[in-house]
Amino acid sequence: MEFKWKIFLVVLLFALAVGALSNLSLFLFRMLNFGPEALSWVSIAVNMVTFLISPLLLFACFYIMGQKIDLATDFPSVALSLFLGAWIGHLIGSLSLQFISYALYGGASFVSWILWVMWYSFIVAFSLEFFVAFAALSMAYIVRKRSMQTGA
Repeated sequence: MEFKWKIFLVVLLFALAVGALSNLSLFLFRMLNFGPEALSWVSIAVNMVTFLISPLLLFACFYIMGQKIDLATDFPSVALSLFLGAWIGHLIGSLSLQFISYALYGGASFVSWILWVMWYSFIVAFSLEFFVAFAALSMAYIVRKRSMQTGA
């Protein structure tokens, strides 16, 4: 089983961007002392940008990448690369802003905070980028197989 570094890096970058953007509104709220109305507008803007990055751009990127991948034979390595890239990307993206926030404002115990961020990143990575990317790879594989059957 060969680890798919290209898939890992692409999903890592997407998850990193989404992880950082999803925590940006809370970070700005704490740093700039936004009021509730301003926080809601910032949250709406961040959610719109996040939606454009993932799932739309993520799906398109992995559909193009999936045209060159044989998903039937490379399934274990593709699934592992997707999951690890999404989890580590969300972990870094969430952890960086949350760490700054923790350092500035404190909060619960550090160990419980780290465990919460790891669990949250696991859930988000498995539910967002993993399935969008896997759906795009699967769709590209099916389209390629059908075109090979009709072209033969």
